[in-house]
Parts: sequence; structure tokens; C-alpha cells
Amino acid sequence: MIAKELISYHIPSASCSSSGDEILNWMDEYRSDHCPLVDNGNYHGIISDSEIYDLPDSNLPINKIKPNLVRPFVNVYSHIYEIINLLSQYNISIVPVLDDKEEYIGVITSHDVAVQLAKITNVNEPGGILILEVNARDYSLAQAAQIVESDNAKILSSYIYSIADSLKIELVLKINKKDLSSIISAFSRYNYIVKASYHESKFDDDIQRRYEQFMNYLNM
Repeated sequence: MIAKELISYHIPSASCSSSGDEILNWMDEYRSDHCPLVDNGNYHGIISDSEIYDLPDSNLPINKIKPNLVRPFVNVYSHIYEIINLLSQYNISIVPVLDDKEEYIGVITSHDVAVQLAKITNVNEPGGILILEVNARDYSLAQAAQIVESDNAKILSSYIYSIADSLKIELVLKINKKDLSSIISAFSRYNYIVKASYHESKFDDDIQRRYEQFMNYLNM
């Protein structure tokens, strides 16, 4: 997934000749905390609502006030991971997209990125999630896949976190199986620490069924 496939062309830019109040109205209309400032295809940077609130006079054109603008952007061929990195690094709600000549094309919203990320990670697919802890030097996705596949299941997506001040990592797996009980047991046998699991366990269903039967008995 690259930037040009994520551009929201219906969202216009604002001009540096726009006033702070006009840009705030723009933000309200498009439900964004940031606005790109563009003149004749020349991208100047983005401005946030909090910066406008701090202006000495929000009725004046932005080019008269000359605030210090940040200028994050991606190229049309940038990968979605680079877009996510900019959203996080600058704590922004939009990422402007420029072409090879650095002319402004449009913006990508954090909402659009979230939707595509959900597709990439198969969030909407049925199954369960495991969060495992393992020594970084022992990490092997091939081994993890083998453990999962030995239970007639598949890994739909995976990613890792480095644990701060530690030689261990967290491995997050989305698996196409709703009950992960047997897979959890298998990982434990291979010395993985199962930090969390999100799935539908037959054991839990049995406990729930027995509880409901007991409550029905008490209500007789």
C-alpha cells in the first residue's frame, strides 16, 4: 500500500492568504486538527488548530503573521509504514503528499490510514490474537508459524515490539482460529511466555454454560 492509493482528493488545502478563522472553519468542516497551506501547488507546511488559537490575531492572513510551520510530507510512492511514522512523529492528523517535483497533490488522513491498516493486519478476519514474549536472540517467525500450523491454523498477520531496557521482544500474532487454547499450550512448551490472548475458548464457553445451568437451578 503506497501513498497515492490513500489520498483523500475531496479534502482541499488552504492558502497562506487565508485567515486563522477561515482555517478553523475549514478544520471544523473536514473534522481535522491540521490544515495544509498551499499556494499554486507550492506546499508551505501544515498548521494546527492549537497554533491558530495562539496567534495574536486570528483575523489576519497567515502570511502576515508568519508562524513557524512544520513541513512533513511523503512522496506518492511512499509506503504506508512511512506515513504511519510521520503521523506518530509529528502527532498530526493528516499527511500531505507531494509528487516527484515536490508539488502538492493532496492529503492522507489518519482515519484512512487506520482503515487500510485494519485491512493489512486482517483485523476484521475471524480468529484470535496472541501476545507472546521471547528472547530477541531466540525469535523465529518460522518456528512460530510451525507451531501454529501444527494445530491446523494459519498466521494472518504478525508484528514485534522491542521491550525497553530488555533483551526480550513481544510477538503479536493474529491467527485464523477462534479457540487458541491448544496453540497457547504449544507455545508454552516451547518456552514462550503468553502475556495475553484474545479468543473464544471452549473451556470458557463450558464454564459459562455451567454457570447458566446453576443460576437456572437456583431460580427454580
